[in-house]
Amino acid sequence: MESRTFSDFDAFAATVRDANTVMMLQTLTQSRWSVSHVNVSGLHVQLGREGSGNITEGEARDDGYLLFLPLNHHGQHAANGTALDNRSIAILEPGSEFCLRCRAEHDWISIFIPTDKLAGSGHAPAHSPGIEHASCRVTQANPSLANEMRALAGQIMTAAASCSRFESSPAAKDAEAALLNLCSNAIEAPGSGGAHRLGRPRVSRKAILRRCKTLLQEHNGEPVSVQDLAVASGVTERTVRHVFHEHFGVGPHRYLQIRRLHQVYRALIDAESGSTTVTKVLLQHGEWNLSRFAARYHRVFGERPSETLRQKSGTRRAEKKGGYRLIR
Repeated sequence: MESRTFSDFDAFAATVRDANTVMMLQTLTQSRWSVSHVNVSGLHVQLGREGSGNITEGEARDDGYLLFLPLNHHGQHAANGTALDNRSIAILEPGSEFCLRCRAEHDWISIFIPTDKLAGSGHAPAHSPGIEHASCRVTQANPSLANEMRALAGQIMTAAASCSRFESSPAAKDAEAALLNLCSNAIEAPGSGGAHRLGRPRVSRKAILRRCKTLLQEHNGEPVSVQDLAVASGVTERTVRHVFHEHFGVGPHRYLQIRRLHQVYRALIDAESGSTTVTKVLLQHGEWNLSRFAARYHRVFGERPSETLRQKSGTRRAEKKGGYRLIR
């Protein structure tokens, strides 16, 4: 078992496995994050504890299923716009795009099951979606299933913490069989249908989000307005606000604020000491009300922009590490 605790969000995010993700702080309660990993005969169980609310976008690995379960603050979690309660399991099919978000500090468990493990054990799902049809869906079909999975994952974590040889022991094989059985039942359960709450808009939610992301990538580091997103998507600003609230849990204006905060944070960290000033960085990112931006920055990162530049400038991190991508 591997467990680590961090006071730095970037360092924590870099250790989260089993998906290619972009993670952004949304609210900060305490600067404390931790993650634990246990390998159960080829299955990967991951326990995360976050002292913050965040928005995590990404793409699941294409060689297995990733199951995500919140451990607390159930009403404040969502997967691709579908709320997660204490009965919910988010199923990330191989290669699927997803957005997981929670407003408050929170704990979660994820379980990664390689597709060859499912096939080799006779638990292969009845359908194989293919990457182009892969989805992130939420199931609540069996109210006891999520509780059983949380309980079993917790027992595995406890056993691994108390015995350093657990992962290579016969007990791990028994745990694998029990975990495979529960996970295959969850994968085969029908989705909640929450991803279709928007009805049949002229432009699908998936298309709107794709067009918005394309615009943001094309104008990376430049100011983008809600109107710009609406024009690029071919829908009204009202529709853009609706889609963003459902998918990200915040409106487009707030989402753009969060994104810019992280871009500024990254620019301050990457700056060479003495080569720039906070004012220059903010102006380069379209921020002219420096005091108001500094207040928003402090609420998210727990420090002023000047402190980030002074204490962390020149700290270079790899663009990709452990499946985590930094916002640029």
